[in-house]
Amino acid sequence: MNDIVNIIRLTLDSLSKQNKLANPTNYEIEFYKQIGKTDLILEEIEEIKDIISTFSSHEKIKLKEDTPTFRAVSHILSKRVSNQTIREFLKDFSYFISPSIDQEIKKDIDNLCINIANEPDILMNQKIIREIRNLTDKRIKNDKKLFKDKTSDVKELIKFLGDYINKYIESHTFTYNEITNLKDELNSLNLSKSSLDDLEKVRKSLINSIDKFKDSIESSHKNFTQNKFACNDLYEQIEALQQNLDRAEEEKSIDYLTNVLTRRAYAVEIERLENEYRVYDSNYALVFFDIDHFKSINDNYGHDCGDSVLSTFAKILKNLTRTGDIIARYGGEEFITIVNYKNKMEIKNYLKRVKNIISNNKFVYNDIKLNVKFSAGVSFRKNYNSYEQTLKQADKLLYMAKDEGRNLIILDDGDRV
Repeated sequence: MNDIVNIIRLTLDSLSKQNKLANPTNYEIEFYKQIGKTDLILEEIEEIKDIISTFSSHEKIKLKEDTPTFRAVSHILSKRVSNQTIREFLKDFSYFISPSIDQEIKKDIDNLCINIANEPDILMNQKIIREIRNLTDKRIKNDKKLFKDKTSDVKELIKFLGDYINKYIESHTFTYNEITNLKDELNSLNLSKSSLDDLEKVRKSLINSIDKFKDSIESSHKNFTQNKFACNDLYEQIEALQQNLDRAEEEKSIDYLTNVLTRRAYAVEIERLENEYRVYDSNYALVFFDIDHFKSINDNYGHDCGDSVLSTFAKILKNLTRTGDIIARYGGEEFITIVNYKNKMEIKNYLKRVKNIISNNKFVYNDIKLNVKFSAGVSFRKNYNSYEQTLKQADKLLYMAKDEGRNLIILDDGDRV
């Protein structure tokens, strides 16, 4: 007890000599310095040493004090990456490391990310680091091998077809020439008068058979050429069909008018997003937009003007919605955005930017200038047991905003924008 009282006295004297106030920060630093000059062992000092022993070399460099305080140690600990930040990173990490060709190790990658998401502290474990490196090396190696195998198979197939076609052409050309020569030789045979009557019929029969065989070969060669052209035509048709399928797939995913996701494509994205929500504990908000009095725009200015308003509205949302978030046309004049966030202020700032741009600018169609307003409902996924409940609440808040006079955004925490 007397030792502690003496250290307190020395601490206060030292602060006084240095003309420093005995505030908590200065007192703590000086107190630990005075402790360091003695042989006294305090439990708090040992706790600090235990914590510092877990620091990385980079963190130890940042610890400048010879006799560290709890405050200094806490400051460094506060700079560490949080578990939630690691989970957010794992969403993108799984996408980055996923194989481009060989899908066999995709399950291993997903399982690794799930394990880290469940226990983020193991991320810096050397065993986990080696496993990530091994998976990366395996992915690259497998992709290279698969690409090499596929290239080799294509080359072998092309070589086989080339050899077969050449062999076919050469063999038929040879047969055709041989038969022509045989016919010429038969015609040129000088048969004696004694056997002329007996063999002439045979010769004519042979020549007739050769002509039929020759015609058959010519027909086969002609059919082969036609089939070759038919194959080329078929190839071109397949190419055109593939382009049409690609175009149809894009049209199925992208709304033709607004150039954002269709409702069907949005449903696919939600499945992916919900999986990330469950695995990585990510946060997202669902914003349900509806353009106010849109029917009157169509009635007063025509559907072309209405289409222009929809297209412009979607373009504004696209410009303000970050890559990685989702925007879709839900139907008619309704749009949905899914916005990932770390704190609710991000969502409120996003909503304010959208409302500010829509409200303070006119929509222009030909010589028509329109003031467009919208209503919206916002729900935060973590407040509900399912996506369906989140969507239902956002829809409910949207219609509440309309009932309260429109040009209003209502959040599920009661805030209004």
